[in-house]
Amino acid sequence: MYQIKGDDLMQLSYEESVERVKSILSGSKNIVALTGVGVVMECGAKNYLNNEVIYDVEDKYGRSPEEIMSSGYFNARIEKFFRYYKDEYLSDNCKPNETFEALKKLDDAGILSCCITTNTHGLEREVGIKNVIELYGTRMLNRCTGCGKRFPLKFINDAKGVPLCDECLKPIRPGIRLYGELIRNDLMTEAANACAEADALFVLGTNFFDSMVRFAISHYQGDKLVLITKHEHFRDKKADIVIHDEVKNVLPMIIDSINLSRPEPENKSDASLLSGSKADSDVLSTGLSGAEKEDTSV
Repeated sequence: MYQIKGDDLMQLSYEESVERVKSILSGSKNIVALTGVGVVMECGAKNYLNNEVIYDVEDKYGRSPEEIMSSGYFNARIEKFFRYYKDEYLSDNCKPNETFEALKKLDDAGILSCCITTNTHGLEREVGIKNVIELYGTRMLNRCTGCGKRFPLKFINDAKGVPLCDECLKPIRPGIRLYGELIRNDLMTEAANACAEADALFVLGTNFFDSMVRFAISHYQGDKLVLITKHEHFRDKKADIVIHDEVKNVLPMIIDSINLSRPEPENKSDASLLSGSKADSDVLSTGLSGAEKEDTSV
């Protein structure tokens, strides 16, 4: 655990690092949290870019996960796509843990402006966080390729073979980004604006090689950049405070130890404005270019 400023490295004890994060949380009014693959892995999710997982998939399906989860494969081999998607991609069925409950407390206190994530599990929404920017879409929301009707995840899981729309019988398209697709510009703009306005940026369960994190910190203008992740990475020096531990061991403990008060809306109409984000709208075209590889050691 350490604090880094420029080229100066100052060693801090675990306790000192925790106290500094407490101070940042207590003094912040506009926090943005970036949730990486590490936080959902702590909930039981698979890392689909793990070498062992890749080898297993190639042995079983004759293709890499990246090739199967591409827009081209979906269009050309839709039966094989859904065999993999339902049997493998949707098999983890993870649930929110203490990390997501801790983020919800920040949200309830009115100091978490948004969560930005490339995870597709929808765990932030499941705990009730109001503003979530799901850059890669969500598996929880799916759409007919013909009439545009939306379907929940259960409909995909319950379907035999390729899930078809119950109105027009066209295939249903998963609500996640597929390799080869780009993130929608409006989502990128929303995320960039949120980071630019934040007084603290929390990077959770990932590292600074992650393209989402690189994008976020390029817009962040503050000096309260906190990284909490399990594994060390040479780019950690970009953070102001670093704690190497599982996020679920750190963030809930810190948040439970500080005084968070829930703000009262100035008028009743304000409360009605505190719901939703763009993430449950047209999520079907989201995603970074499939050509970009990321360091998934978190």
